[in-house]
Amino acid sequence: MVRCTHSALGIKAGDELVRILQVNNSDTKGGAARVAYMLGRGLRDRGHAVEYLVKAKHADEDWIVAADLPQPTGQTLQGRFIHRLGLNGLALNSHFPRSLGQSYFEQFDLIHLHDVMGFSFNLTHLAWLSHLRPTVWTLHTMWPLTGGCLYSYDCDRWKHACGTCPQFGKFPLLWLHRDGSRGIRAIKNWTYGRSRLYPVGVSEWISQVAREGILGHFDVNTILNPVDTDLFHPIDKAIAKQKLGIPSEAKTLMFSLAANLLDKRKGVEVILKALPQLQQQGYFLIPLSISSQSGEMARVFAQFPSLAPRHITDPAELNLRYNAADLLWHPSLADTSSLVTLEAFAAGTPAIASRVGGVREIVTEGETGWFISPGDATALAQRTDAFFANAERQAIMSRQARQRAETVFSLPQFLDRYERWFTDLTTRPH
Repeated sequence: MVRCTHSALGIKAGDELVRILQVNNSDTKGGAARVAYMLGRGLRDRGHAVEYLVKAKHADEDWIVAADLPQPTGQTLQGRFIHRLGLNGLALNSHFPRSLGQSYFEQFDLIHLHDVMGFSFNLTHLAWLSHLRPTVWTLHTMWPLTGGCLYSYDCDRWKHACGTCPQFGKFPLLWLHRDGSRGIRAIKNWTYGRSRLYPVGVSEWISQVAREGILGHFDVNTILNPVDTDLFHPIDKAIAKQKLGIPSEAKTLMFSLAANLLDKRKGVEVILKALPQLQQQGYFLIPLSISSQSGEMARVFAQFPSLAPRHITDPAELNLRYNAADLLWHPSLADTSSLVTLEAFAAGTPAIASRVGGVREIVTEGETGWFISPGDATALAQRTDAFFANAERQAIMSRQARQRAETVFSLPQFLDRYERWFTDLTTRPH
């Protein structure tokens, strides 16, 4: 920790603080982006200097900086060769981040990476970067450990060598010319062996996965994703429904949707199979979309009483929807954590979720919701009918969901842990 004299960071000379560079693909869109944004904003409020370097900037805040990326070279001979080998995901033909220069990174005491996939971030530059400054990498998916997939599902090849990828040719790996998973994992392993990294998982599940994989020789920390319980809080459900034009007597179900029907991870197929199996009447749907381009999803759900799927960035509007919901569905097939579940809990809305990944560390069975087996649409429908058959249970679970958000996943606890860790990293010899 040093005394900052860099006016570019917006800090007065002489202030003692930690100067942090956060790097992510987007500033506010997506779970990783929102976690990074909460962390950066919170640490700035505590007096630290944070710059948030992103590929896609949406928020109008001067501490968030859109990266001046070099022009892509995908049409060069080098780019075509990389594509032929199926190694596109590593951005080997990009000059970023080294293109920013050593002096840029030396402004900071610490570098914090989040989701750099898709950022034109040449992963082989990681060794160079991590020797300039302590480099923390938050693991939001399994991608840092695998030959290219975000989640391995039932495949365990990522532990050994990858290759013969069962997801090759399927969404989101449709565009690859060749299965390069073995080569990608090998290059990652080679790079990590020359790097000095401080990995941190957003759940104990992903941290344990990291320990079993190619990041296992590092000391892997765990800091659970947070929820801002001031932004997301209970309000009268009847008022919330009225404001959204939802019938007051409706049994409201909320769930999040991927941007593409081909993306199965969030469980859209499970939802569509469960809805016709519901026995009670009067259900109303509140779908959330992670993309502003949700026309395809809107057509699919037009057959049900529902609000149109929308991507919502305004926390107050989002909180209104969480409160209008009586129950959250989260039948994801894989997940490291679940911000939508945490935010629903903060609003006092229980959840039925798949027993996968880090979600198992959020929901408390029988207290804040229930688990189903991944893909079990029948169990999802039956649990939902049972939930609405018992009004007293609904009220108890609502209170317990809010309490769990406040006591286990609060934003101040999250900031405390990062602040202590960052201070320790920047004062120890590097």
